[in-house]
Amino acid sequence: MDPLTDIIRLLRPKSALLGAMSASGRWGIRMPPQPGPTFYLVTEGRCWFKADGGEPLELKCGDYILSAKPLSDAFLSSPEVNAVVADAAFKACHTIEGELRIGDANQVPKTKVLGGLILCDRANADMLIELLPRYIHVCASRNRSAMIEALITMIRDEASASRPGHDAVLSRLLEVMLIKTLRNDMSTFAMDHGTLRALSDERLNRALSYIHANVSRDWTIAILARHAGMSRSVFARKFSQVLGMAPIEYLLRWRMALAKDSLLRNAGTLEQIAASVGYQSASAFSTAFRQKVGCSPSQYALRFAQDNSTVPQSR
Repeated sequence: MDPLTDIIRLLRPKSALLGAMSASGRWGIRMPPQPGPTFYLVTEGRCWFKADGGEPLELKCGDYILSAKPLSDAFLSSPEVNAVVADAAFKACHTIEGELRIGDANQVPKTKVLGGLILCDRANADMLIELLPRYIHVCASRNRSAMIEALITMIRDEASASRPGHDAVLSRLLEVMLIKTLRNDMSTFAMDHGTLRALSDERLNRALSYIHANVSRDWTIAILARHAGMSRSVFARKFSQVLGMAPIEYLLRWRMALAKDSLLRNAGTLEQIAASVGYQSASAFSTAFRQKVGCSPSQYALRFAQDNSTVPQSR
């Protein structure tokens, strides 16, 4: 089992369009906090991007940003410009024909940015944030795969037209873009630890693949180290350094992620779910679940059912 495919399949990511922005002249805008990872695609012109007041990053037409924790992402015509917050009141005053327009209204827009929100199943939505670095910048000038180039071309084309099914097509294209972004040359991402870094390491990837292929097996560090082609001590140390947790802790977390998904989808009895993730009895599983999640499996499923009755569901 490919671990990345396994994780993406569990998360079931969907995209919801936040909208399009066009800007001209001297301008700066700061996005309000978002509930999940956000993507931005520069479809025309260029601008500067700042994540949480960090160093500015120049973006050009065709550049793509995937922001894992969008608390105060800002876009600027130049690095020294002050940004206004694009709250609901601001958007109401500056949205024309479904497009947020900022800057000098007397000038032809020079920069256009398409944005959207990545939505995942709530049971394990935090896994996507943990998977990602603070942000990923896919540069238009970098040697990208033919599929990413084709996806960006299709996204830009679809965003510039008002065809039937416009939103649905854009959403599907952006979902594929997310997966391709994560798969494409993971070793180049600016991160020294985390799941993506582990997946870019051949030996750690091999160990993760064995875990994902047979999550119910009684794995030990010694067995996983042997599959990874490393000594027990070196494997345990490197796994913990890169993943931020011990191998058996990773196994437990993945088991609980699968269990939560099964509970919320009524995918079997408690005994069946317990067996599917490696527990010999429902009581042993319930004890482990309570220790890791903070409540019993039945309480977890009930809480989600109650949330569903009051919270609108994403598509």
